[in-house]
Amino acid sequence: MTGAERPAVMSSDDLLGGRYRLENIAGHGGMATVFAATDTTLDRPVAVKILARRHDAGGVVEQRFRREAFAEARVVHPNVIAVHDIGETADGRPFIVMEFVEGRTLADLLAEGRLPSERVAMLGTGLARALDAAHEAGVVHRDVKPANVLIDAHGLPHLTDFGLARAIDEHEADITSPGTLLGSAHYVSPEQARYGTSTAQSDLYSLGALLYHATAGEPPFPGQGPIDIALRRFEEDPPDLVTRVPDSDPFLAALIHTMMAREPAERPQSAHAVAERMLDIAARLRALRTSADVMGMTDH
Repeated sequence: MTGAERPAVMSSDDLLGGRYRLENIAGHGGMATVFAATDTTLDRPVAVKILARRHDAGGVVEQRFRREAFAEARVVHPNVIAVHDIGETADGRPFIVMEFVEGRTLADLLAEGRLPSERVAMLGTGLARALDAAHEAGVVHRDVKPANVLIDAHGLPHLTDFGLARAIDEHEADITSPGTLLGSAHYVSPEQARYGTSTAQSDLYSLGALLYHATAGEPPFPGQGPIDIALRRFEEDPPDLVTRVPDSDPFLAALIHTMMAREPAERPQSAHAVAERMLDIAARLRALRTSADVMGMTDH
């Protein structure tokens, strides 16, 4: 929206928190609505996430929402959506003011089909760096999935939605309803699905499952519902990626399978290690592509 198209200046009483002008709805979720907005104090675009009106007798949803803001604010990294502010609406609903990223979710992108190995490796590099920053800040995300990744106009990934996050030194979730599966069934680690426990290695499993989906065009495990899908990872490994997608890079596939090892101790030691390996794979694939392009030009 250009300056000429902006509405007349509003009084502070008309602005959310006396500061934020809501422009339009940018996204919906089960828990909240995200608006594209303008921070009138700093004159910059922001995203404002407002908790939806819903029955929440135990306060679980509101506690999780507030915890998201504090967890995400602890993590400062270019591949993590930054939190700028928190507040309450006039009717008492909490809101989070975040960095505005022009783009779409990875879930929307994958709905169009699988990604080439080089792009998957670069995606893995950025998200592993985001998780490394989170883990260094003492935060486990616990819900790494395509819907929680925004891809900007330059193709760079940004991790968001720390609603299930917890501090690494914190006891396991005490604000989750009994019987609730933490994380998404397609990407949740075996230990999360079975025991509700999570560590940095749990995030690596989920990232591996996300990258498997990006490479194959489908999540690693099919099923007849979330519980069935989650239980499959106790009894079987995901289908071999190279067999499933013959043109996928074998080194990338091997790393993804290692990240999805059933036992946490068998996964890579850290998100930092994953990021370094992903970057090496991406660099090699880029060099091969560039060389092929040059050869193609000389052939003509």
